[in-house]
Amino acid sequence: MLQAISRRAVLPARLGLKAMSSRADNNEYFYQTDFSHASVVLGETTASMAVDQKHQSMNANYAPHNYVNNRMERTSLKDASGGKVELHRNFETGVAEITLSNPEKANALSGSMMVELSDVVQDLECWEEGKAVILFGDPEGSNFCAGADLHTIRQLGTKQGGMMCLFMQNVLSRLQRLPLISVAAVSGRATGGGAELTTACDFRVMSPDASIQFVQAKMGMSPGFGGGSRLVRIVGPRTALKLLTSTQMISSEEALNFGLSDSTVSETKDICQAASDWLGQYTAAPVDVVRAMKTVVKHATELTLDQALLREKHVFTSLWGGPEQRKAFAKVSQK
Repeated sequence: MLQAISRRAVLPARLGLKAMSSRADNNEYFYQTDFSHASVVLGETTASMAVDQKHQSMNANYAPHNYVNNRMERTSLKDASGGKVELHRNFETGVAEITLSNPEKANALSGSMMVELSDVVQDLECWEEGKAVILFGDPEGSNFCAGADLHTIRQLGTKQGGMMCLFMQNVLSRLQRLPLISVAAVSGRATGGGAELTTACDFRVMSPDASIQFVQAKMGMSPGFGGGSRLVRIVGPRTALKLLTSTQMISSEEALNFGLSDSTVSETKDICQAASDWLGQYTAAPVDVVRAMKTVVKHATELTLDQALLREKHVFTSLWGGPEQRKAFAKVSQK
């Protein structure tokens, strides 16, 4: 994690910020970006600001996303406590695991878990040795994720509900844009916001008895974590509209047919281990190559063709003449 330090004279000029103010009680500095929402005050502590600014500079032509990670908003969500989000990184394989753990509530996301998920994504943004990440629910909870915890929903008012929406859209956009291949390993049910979490991953694998269900319409709501927009990109607008309005429970077999799932894994295996085994076919290349491939696909998804081609050239030249290319050419030359 980056540490917040006092850099009043340096940060605004170097990062191009409009304004910065300090809070004497905790020595944290806040900034206002050009991406501020008209009705929500947005800002962020310098700790995560540095990561976001670095990320933005790497993806300068991306559609802007609101930054909603400041102390006030984090505190509001943290007040709705319960459960935890854990990160485990395997430095030998380069594969990380994110566990959503709130067993007593089917691994539903409390406000504090949303904040922890943001922190976990920030850690992964700084993990240069990583190839992939697997997102799954604590087996003790018997489900992937039941969406937002009802206690959290009751505790947040109308304005704070909009804040939660922006916060989670930001978190899941950052998860999706990681230079790591991401897999949602679904066992049990992924419901509501839990279903939306799966759409922020590159792939989805499911156990035979697993299901995904967008139940927001039954709750008088629409998707709020960005899952509606992402679902359209995964299955197309017609199928997405059917799944969102019908609130259909989608079995693992149906998810495969819709293109929502990429594989149904063996029921005899632990879901996380099964996902890791399935993922191995895509992570065999060296770390720089795996991350480069994900980056090329990410650019092509969000940029215009001309912009994506320019970024692809940059990625290509970063690998050209590198150690992995020299090793590969040497092997070919020996044959």
